[in-house]
Amino acid sequence: MTQSKLSYDIYLDKIYGCFLGKTVIGTLGAPYEGIKMPLELPFKPEMINTMLPNDDLDLQVLWLDVAEKYGKDFTSAQLLERFATHCDYSPGEYAVMRKNFMRGILPPASGTFCNDYYINGMGCPIRSEIWACLAPLNPEQAAEYASRDGILDHGMESVYAEMFLAALESAAFGVTEDDCDLYTLIDVGLSVIPEECKFRTLVTDTVAWCKKYDDVKVILRKILFKYGHPDCTNMFQNMGITIAALLKGNLDAIKTGMDALNCGFDTDCTCATAGSIIGLIRGAKSLEAQYHWGDIKFVLGVKSDRRSDSVFDFSEDIALLGKSWQPDLIEGGEIKEYRHETNPSPLRLDVIYPEKENGLPDCAIGLGETVTVMLCMENVTDKPVWVEYTVTGNGCDISDSLQIDGEALDAKPVSITIPADAEVLPDINLYTVTYSVGSFEGTYTFGLAAATPWKVIGPIWRTDPVCTTEKLLSVPNYWHLMTDPDHKGDSTDIVRRFHLNFAVDTETAYVDGTSLLSPLDPNNSVTGYEETLFSQREDSFTISDICGFQGPAVYYLVRGLVAAEEDTVCIQLGHNCPVALYINGELICESKKCDWWDAENIHVQNVKLNKGVNSVVLRLCEVTGNAKYNLIFSEGATCATHKIGYKSVNPQIFSF
Repeated sequence: MTQSKLSYDIYLDKIYGCFLGKTVIGTLGAPYEGIKMPLELPFKPEMINTMLPNDDLDLQVLWLDVAEKYGKDFTSAQLLERFATHCDYSPGEYAVMRKNFMRGILPPASGTFCNDYYINGMGCPIRSEIWACLAPLNPEQAAEYASRDGILDHGMESVYAEMFLAALESAAFGVTEDDCDLYTLIDVGLSVIPEECKFRTLVTDTVAWCKKYDDVKVILRKILFKYGHPDCTNMFQNMGITIAALLKGNLDAIKTGMDALNCGFDTDCTCATAGSIIGLIRGAKSLEAQYHWGDIKFVLGVKSDRRSDSVFDFSEDIALLGKSWQPDLIEGGEIKEYRHETNPSPLRLDVIYPEKENGLPDCAIGLGETVTVMLCMENVTDKPVWVEYTVTGNGCDISDSLQIDGEALDAKPVSITIPADAEVLPDINLYTVTYSVGSFEGTYTFGLAAATPWKVIGPIWRTDPVCTTEKLLSVPNYWHLMTDPDHKGDSTDIVRRFHLNFAVDTETAYVDGTSLLSPLDPNNSVTGYEETLFSQREDSFTISDICGFQGPAVYYLVRGLVAAEEDTVCIQLGHNCPVALYINGELICESKKCDWWDAENIHVQNVKLNKGVNSVVLRLCEVTGNAKYNLIFSEGATCATHKIGYKSVNPQIFSF
C-alpha cells in the first residue's frame, strides 16, 4: 500500500470488479432487504440471474454525472440538486433531504434537520465506491469526496462510515488478492475518521469479535447486543455485518455475500458493499475466472443519460474521468478532455444556522421570532473585492456592503423576524441574496422552515377515582372513594397508588366529568385548562417540548392548515403513545397503543384537504413519560416525497 503508481489496465479492472461485485452481490441480498432475523438460506445461481435496481448504484450514477460536469471541485449542493431533479423516489432520509432542498436548506443542514430517525442510516455509506475509484491510492482525498456526499442526508456518524469505506477502498487499489490484508485496509479506513466517535468503536469491536470467533452468527449476536436498532437500514448494525462478512469470507464473493445475507437487516446494502470491496481487491478478471458472470447490465431507478446499461461501460467512464483527474498517478490509457462547468462568481456563499443545544442546526422560524443566520462570503480570487448585497424574503429586507481580502472569508449576520400577529406562516420561507462584485452580479438562495404553530389545550388529567367536591362531601373521607376490584392489596395500597400518579383516558378526556369531544372548536375556551401557542420546530416533537407538566395527560393540538388548492395526501404519523388525528372533523386515524417511535408508525392514504383552511387536530395521550410524535404529509405511502408548501393560520386569530 506504499504503491505510488497504478497502470490504467489494473485501474480499470479493479473499478470493473468493484461494480460487478456491487451489482451482482447486491442483487443477491435485495429480495430479502428488511428481514431482521438470522437466516440459513443456501446459495442458488438463480439468486443472481436477474439484476435488480438498487439505490446503492443509482445515486453513484448520478454522482458520476455531477463529477463529469463540474470536475474535482464539485460541491455538496450540486450533488443534492442532481438528486432532487433526477431521482423520483424518496425513502427515509432521502425524503428528508429532498424536503430540506425544497425549503432552501442545503448541506450540511439538509442532512440533520428533521432527520432524527434516519440520521444514522445506511443511505450514504453505500455510495462510497465512486469516490475511491476517483481517488485511487489516496485515502484522504477519497474520504474528503465522500464527506461532501454524506452530509447531504446524514449526521456525522454515517458520514464517518462513508469516509471509512472510501478510504479503505482507495487503499485497495494498491493490493491484490494474494497480498491483501483486510485488517490493514480497515486500519486505513479508520485513519480518516476521528478517534472519538461511535462508529470507530463499532469497527474496533467488530474486528475484535472477528478475531475471537469464527461463526458469523455469534459475531452478529455481539453486534446486535451493543448496536442493534429496529430500523433495518440503521448504519451501525449493518456496517458491523458488512465488516464481519468481509473478514470471514476469505475474499470469496459468494460466501461473503451469503454470510451478509444470512445475518439479515439491510441485506441489499451489506451484500453490495461487501461485494464491491472484494471485487475491487480481486479485479474483474479474477471474478470472471471463478464465477463466469460476463458483462452485467445494471437496472437504473434514476434518470441519467449514460451511454449504456453495461457495468463495464460505467466502470470505463469512471476510469476515464479518474485518469483525467490524476494523469501522473495512472500510467497508460487515454486522457479524455472534459469541459467542466465552473462558477464564474468571485464569491462562494453559504449560510450557517443557529445551533441547538445538541450542536445541530436550527433551521426553523416561528411566529413572534427573530432568527439570525450568518451569511458567509468567501472571495475565491486572489485580490480584494468590494461586495454590495441585499437579502430579501419573508421578514427580511436588508442591504449592506463590505470589502473581502483575496482568498479570505467574511460573515455577516442576517436577522429575520416574523411578527407575532402575522396572519399566516408559510411552510417554506426562501431568502434571496442578490450581490454584485464590480460588473459581476449573482444570486444565492437559502431558506427557513416554518416552526408550525399549534394551539395547545392541556394538560387534561384526572385522578382515579375522580374526587369532586360533591363526592368528597358525601363520604367521611376520600379513602371511602377508593375501590379497585382488580388491585391486589389492602386499601392503603390503593391510596398509595392514588398519591403517586394521575390517570389518563386514552380514548377521550374529561372536563368536570363531561366528555370532551374531538375535534375541538378552536374558538372555544376550555375552562380550567391552559391554552397556549406551541411552535413545532421539526417534524418530530415531544410533550416536554410543549410544557413542563409531568404525568399522564391528554393534550389537544389544533392547527389551521391552508392549502392553495384541493389536495390528496398520505399521512405519516409517528407516535410512541396513544394518538388520534382529525382533519376537518373526520377521524383520520388513531392508535391506543404505545409503540416504539419511528417517523412512520401509521400510514393513511388518500386523505382529502380542502382548498383554503383545514382544521387539523391531534389528540395526544402522554402515558410513559417520553411521549414523542410527528405528523408528515406525503405524496404517497412508500418512498414518497414529503408535501410542503402549505401555510398555517396564526392560532391567536384563526377561525374555521
